[in-house]
Amino acid sequence: MSNSDIHNMMQQRFELPDWNEWEEVAERSLKGKTVDSLKTTTAEGITLNPLYTATVDPNKNIRPSQRKWISAQPTAGSTGSEWIASMSESLEKGNEAIYIDGRTSIEWNDASLHALAKLMKNHPIAFMHIESQDRLLEVFDMISSEEREKVTGLLLTAEFDLPSGYEKIRSLGIDLEPLHMNGADSVTELAIALSEATDLATQAASFDQFKKNVFFRFPADTHFFMEIAKFRAFRTLWQLFSSAYDENELSPVPLIGVTSLRSFSKIDPYVNLLRAGNSAFSAVLGGADWLTVYPYNELTGNTAQSLRYARNVQLIIREETHADKVIDPGGGSYFIEQLTEELVHNAWELFLEIEENGGKDVYLQSGKLQQLADERKANAATGVTSLIGTSVYADPENHNLAENAFRIETSRPAYPFEELRKKAAEHPIDIRLLVFGSLKSYKPRADFATGFLATGGLTAQHSPAFPDAASAIEWLKLEKPDYAIVCAAPDMTEQVAAELIANKPQSLLLDVAGRVSEELTDGWLTSGLDGFVYNGQDRIGKLTQILNRCKGGAEA
Repeated sequence: MSNSDIHNMMQQRFELPDWNEWEEVAERSLKGKTVDSLKTTTAEGITLNPLYTATVDPNKNIRPSQRKWISAQPTAGSTGSEWIASMSESLEKGNEAIYIDGRTSIEWNDASLHALAKLMKNHPIAFMHIESQDRLLEVFDMISSEEREKVTGLLLTAEFDLPSGYEKIRSLGIDLEPLHMNGADSVTELAIALSEATDLATQAASFDQFKKNVFFRFPADTHFFMEIAKFRAFRTLWQLFSSAYDENELSPVPLIGVTSLRSFSKIDPYVNLLRAGNSAFSAVLGGADWLTVYPYNELTGNTAQSLRYARNVQLIIREETHADKVIDPGGGSYFIEQLTEELVHNAWELFLEIEENGGKDVYLQSGKLQQLADERKANAATGVTSLIGTSVYADPENHNLAENAFRIETSRPAYPFEELRKKAAEHPIDIRLLVFGSLKSYKPRADFATGFLATGGLTAQHSPAFPDAASAIEWLKLEKPDYAIVCAAPDMTEQVAAELIANKPQSLLLDVAGRVSEELTDGWLTSGLDGFVYNGQDRIGKLTQILNRCKGGAEA
């Protein structure tokens, strides 16, 4: 091959397909559906498209002073000495900050506080939710004024003034976790963060003093790309916010990431490891400066194993992805850039609306957060969103639902399922699946009914495969179950239902798996059928009704 041939090859360019060509190919593969059917709408009201192109200018998102984030992991210990030993081990094994959540009780004495003071000179602190009367705060008086400049980090507390000399501790924290747990979506979190910043900046002696003392703490949920965009969007919003105070130079602020507990469940808690890993990685790619990963059993009480796993999530992300060596890991992705821009635009609009209508307190009293929380619960209950191990693929035998006193978090979508399981454990009921015809014909509906019941901690036994209603009625009179679900192919269901309903034992609660015509539905219900179980149904409402009826109570 000559040099001229190579030169000609290098000049060749593939012709780029345009949108119309892509749309035509996509619609052929959709077999009659349109490309618009691939669009989905998020809780934030943002429409996600099936294809993104380079139409948005990249955002400039850089961590304030470093590419590497700081790992701030919790540890265990009810007394100060136990906690110091555990934290010291954690720091040796990869943790990088002294993390304390004041909502957990630690009994401090002078010796353990002096030991903590020694650690604080060598490791940054992340003291969150510390009450003003907590003895922990005495540690700041135990460090000499000459050594206080060695102490760096974050302090989230109220009604406490740091002693002089702690210039490298930020003590003006804006924590979005409570808002997040009460239902807020990403746009609301970003807007309220700016609204709170407005209040605090107004109270400060100067904006310069405020910006040097403030930090923001955002939870990262499991909506991977949305969470990446949320962290990135806040950087842009912060610059917009700062410019309103005539701060036109780059003035970065620490952004603290914490894995969300909103998607956590007490049921099948090991799935929480996957949720936490997903959330942690999104915070990292979004540019969090600090990161806390909650243990998988945070809702029921952590263990040495779960604390180690949580710490290792961060270590694995750092060692395996090298995300700490990239300035903006999410930058350049058309999808993420577009999502970031939309979050910036929507959050800024909501922020201005909140300020014009009386501020964040008025907004929080409007009931909009509760509406968002209710929508999440409804989506989980009806299967619009899936909670693996809880609302789908559930283990009905898992009733170990111990509680961590300060982590009940009733706004979680999984919470109603956990409450159902408590009821199911207290009042066991005998459930049978009435199957008709061949295995092939009844199995799909029997499997669905089994999974449906499992989400409430209920189990069912299969009956023999009956050829007709008469044999099923005789069997029911002998077995005397509390509740039964008819599982059969649609044509077989129509053949046996009327006779079953007319002759079933009076005490039996009887449902049909699947849906039928409106005419049959009305007729069967009028004749004595109790109801149906079907895909898209409110499982919480239906299962509550079953439990209440079978134990002799009122319907839900």
